[in-house]
Amino acid sequence: MTSIKYKKIVVVFKRTKYELDLETYGSIQAYKEVTKQNPDVFQRTYESHERQIRSREYLKTHVFPKADFVFREHFDPDTGSNYDLVVAHGGDNHFTYVAHLVGSTHLIGCNSDPDSSVGALLGFTAEELGEAVKHNFKQTKVESWSLLETEIVYPNGTKLKTVPAVCELSIRNNSPDLTSRFWISYLDKKEEQKCSGLLVYTGAGSTGWISSCFPKKFPPFSKHEPFFHVYSREIRVKSRETEFSLADFRALDQVEVISEMNGGLAVDSLTERHYPFPPYAKAVIKLSPEKLFVVVPLKRGESMQDLPYEIEQKRINGTVIVQIKGRMESGPLDRITQTILDEMVGADRKHLILDFSELRYISSLGIRMILDVKMNLQKRNKEMALVGVTSSILQVFHLLGLSNAFQFFSDREDALKSFEEPSKS
Repeated sequence: MTSIKYKKIVVVFKRTKYELDLETYGSIQAYKEVTKQNPDVFQRTYESHERQIRSREYLKTHVFPKADFVFREHFDPDTGSNYDLVVAHGGDNHFTYVAHLVGSTHLIGCNSDPDSSVGALLGFTAEELGEAVKHNFKQTKVESWSLLETEIVYPNGTKLKTVPAVCELSIRNNSPDLTSRFWISYLDKKEEQKCSGLLVYTGAGSTGWISSCFPKKFPPFSKHEPFFHVYSREIRVKSRETEFSLADFRALDQVEVISEMNGGLAVDSLTERHYPFPPYAKAVIKLSPEKLFVVVPLKRGESMQDLPYEIEQKRINGTVIVQIKGRMESGPLDRITQTILDEMVGADRKHLILDFSELRYISSLGIRMILDVKMNLQKRNKEMALVGVTSSILQVFHLLGLSNAFQFFSDREDALKSFEEPSKS
């Protein structure tokens, strides 16, 4: 992006968990009493709070000394229209909350605590944002992200438009013990479905909901694509012969869902963006004509030689070894998926080793892509192991709750030996 100076800037803070808990319990003493069975919880929460406070002060004193600063409860669409740059300082959920209110104003996601938060939607830390401002945003670009537009028509004729979804819509029964039931229509097809919930998502989708949807036909896709995906999670079938054409598909046109349950429609997994979806209510979902304009660090080009990662492959008998170097955070990550799966074609290729020893960073999107590969191989009775995973990258797996979904080994030799064990044959 060419050099630019934003004239009116507002930084939107989210209160830390410690601040919110302190309001709930009234005092530090009461708070400690509640957490006395596990004092580590209190300590971690307080340490994260201190890091976030330091990040706030850094933005105020070193990055945006002339900006306005508000907490999100005091930020609304009318407020956002008064600025030409909005900075969401928090995590992914806070980013999407603020994104619902900014309209066409440029938005930046700033991770308030990168030590404990993955921040898949967040382009900067406070320090990185300081460098971007120092150079008048020359090393940044503005991305145009697709948004989902939803109108709910209630049985009494009332119509309600939800806020635009940045990542996803989830439709499910309000009771977690009951099946989600609905009719879904797309183009000339219509199906009645029972499942644990319907997920409609853009290329920005980042929550555990998407990570838990397997197997999926489609790899991750870019945030700006002119389509969205629909997935029926854990769909119920009466017989193995039952086939659903609308359980996992790419939508280029509007999708209609008619409720058969006392359900709810949640936008971007936010409790503040939950809408009633009772029996016979209809949700009409389509891409919004509006876009979300997000300022992100300038990345290298889209050609394979310019990507922020490199891939090397080799074979040892029936084992394919793929080494990924660099950073798995940007560019067409689905090319990695396709490269790996192409290497695994053939009955003689039974095992896969992914070598992360020279991988410096992986985003949650990258991990979901790796999980897609694992699930694809499992369907073909093939195994996968990860080697050389650094402690910082392992932390990302932990934060996503996926550390138990993979086999980790210190090096290639140990992984190869595990494949040779009788139990692995």
